[in-house]
Amino acid sequence: MSETVKTPQISEIEVLASGLDSPRKLSFGPDGALYVAEAGRGGTGASVPSPSQPDASLFYGATGAITRIQNGVAEQVVTGLPSLALPDGSDASGVSDIEFDAYGNAYAIVGLASNPANRDDVLQVPDFSQLIAIGNFDGGASWTRLRDFGAYEQNNNPDGQDVITNLYDLLIKDNTAYVIDAGANDLLYQRAFGGEVTLKTVFPIRTTTDPLTGEAVVRQPVPTSVAVGPDGALYVGELTGFPFQAETAQVYRINEEGQPEVYAGGFTNIADITFDDAGGLYVLEYDADGILNGSDAGALIYVSPDGKTRTTIADDELTNPTGLEIGADGDIYISNKGFVAGQGEVLRLSLEQQTCFDPDPIYNKVKHYRTTIAADGDPADVYYPVLPNSTPDQLPIALMLQGALVDKADYSNYAQAVASYGFVVVVPNNQRTVTAPNGETVTGLLSEQGQVNDVLDQMKVEDADPTSQIFEIADTETLGLLGHSFGGAVGLGATQDEICIPGICSQDYTIPPELQAGIFYGTSFRDQQTGKFLPIDNEGIAVGLIQGSLDGVIPPINSQTTYDQILNPPKVSVTVEGANHYGITNEDNPEREPNRPTLGQTTITETIARWSGLFLRSHLLDDQGAFNYVYSTGDNLDPNVNVISQTPVY
Repeated sequence: MSETVKTPQISEIEVLASGLDSPRKLSFGPDGALYVAEAGRGGTGASVPSPSQPDASLFYGATGAITRIQNGVAEQVVTGLPSLALPDGSDASGVSDIEFDAYGNAYAIVGLASNPANRDDVLQVPDFSQLIAIGNFDGGASWTRLRDFGAYEQNNNPDGQDVITNLYDLLIKDNTAYVIDAGANDLLYQRAFGGEVTLKTVFPIRTTTDPLTGEAVVRQPVPTSVAVGPDGALYVGELTGFPFQAETAQVYRINEEGQPEVYAGGFTNIADITFDDAGGLYVLEYDADGILNGSDAGALIYVSPDGKTRTTIADDELTNPTGLEIGADGDIYISNKGFVAGQGEVLRLSLEQQTCFDPDPIYNKVKHYRTTIAADGDPADVYYPVLPNSTPDQLPIALMLQGALVDKADYSNYAQAVASYGFVVVVPNNQRTVTAPNGETVTGLLSEQGQVNDVLDQMKVEDADPTSQIFEIADTETLGLLGHSFGGAVGLGATQDEICIPGICSQDYTIPPELQAGIFYGTSFRDQQTGKFLPIDNEGIAVGLIQGSLDGVIPPINSQTTYDQILNPPKVSVTVEGANHYGITNEDNPEREPNRPTLGQTTITETIARWSGLFLRSHLLDDQGAFNYVYSTGDNLDPNVNVISQTPVY
């Protein structure tokens, strides 16, 4: 049985560095070393009011640093950076992130947590609230101020709240520096490190209740992290301001208009976020039960790529963590004890090695029986796997819509193979008469949309019948479609309500709520009179197309154009090299197909069935391993196919 991609599990936690002064964000350099921003411990210099502790002050000292961890050795390679902290060195503000551009150049941002006027008039240290370029890593103080982001807040104050700035996270993408200002509640950017500071977005302020007074108060978002998602969009996590309530922090996605939209909510005091290669989201919580609730334990939470599940993979092991990075080795690196002088750490969380996904069939044996579809009298073959340990509602229904004039028996090899991936595959013979575009009538085996509801109803009856071979093992609430040629066009039509092609559609057809996905071989979707390719408005239904590179009946370009007309992802197009139009059937058909295949028929049919079965598993069974194979890895692993795909932008 195939293994799906599992939620990451921690096998070991190792302390790579300790004794750091308020470590914040981390980044791997071009040399493979891990670089850590240390906000420092302040000093005995000038002071400014603390933004978070009434009647307390933060004192200046040149104690910030950049630490490099390489070959098991932690070494401060940039020192003398500005820092502000309480007299005991805690609650520091200073250098908060370091990043590298595509050329290996290093940049950092320096926080402040105060009004920029205090920097200029009281502290008189211009490096605060600046984007800086690091000159070298020789253990000295070598950097250059590039842009004053604090001045932008002072001159513009986009959120309309207190004039306060605290640069907290830096992202370099496409020669643009994106900067999170946690004090100003905004995301700013500077193109090519030479242009003016520009506002990307402001994060929403919400109203809540002060737990101490019971009065309504403004809760600021306090964004703390920015990352690039699998769709190329920017995602931002928020800490949330006073009263720092649990489960109120959100991760935002910045849409094309530059507005923040909630991607995932219900988190507590987010310190950092990042995505893994599979599209899963790691969320690092600074304080898992809320900053005012006593405990300092943080949490690392994994949100699955489809957003449906979230799992806490580390909690009590973390103490006020502040930075998160994924290494090339797949391990997770975290800045821990991030607001304490002399106690900060960098941790490596090693992940358990996961079993590689196996795209082979899940079940070894498949049986079949014959039935009759009561609604229209169609004979049908039903294929189902033999289950070693069956559970109720285990196998979704997959309806195979036959190609024009192709008997159901010709799909037995394909249907059996798809069933082995965990489905009840139903292949009817639908006899009817249609009128061709030239006015001639054709009588024979021709699919139609009404079969979708008729077959589903029949399977519900048979699943409830104690004498049926599929008694209580079919999931009749989940339906997928398969199809070949004309049957594929019928299936594409069945994914939408608004369009009806004569000869294909059924006038009284409505999409059953059980229908979730369909994948079709050697087909296109065109107006039979004009030959125009029609849009496919498949909202809520995943669609896949498979075609042979040597298809002489439906040329591959027609299938590709049909793919382009599918309006709603997820969608995928799989080309089987060396297959012709009848690769899905038990035998080739030289009388109706002018091209001969260059792959063996058994290999072609197995390939089509495997991609069909894994596609349906992706969307009917939420099989993440199958999803990754279809949309990411399978193109490289299967030498007989070429794949293009598109997944949704959430």
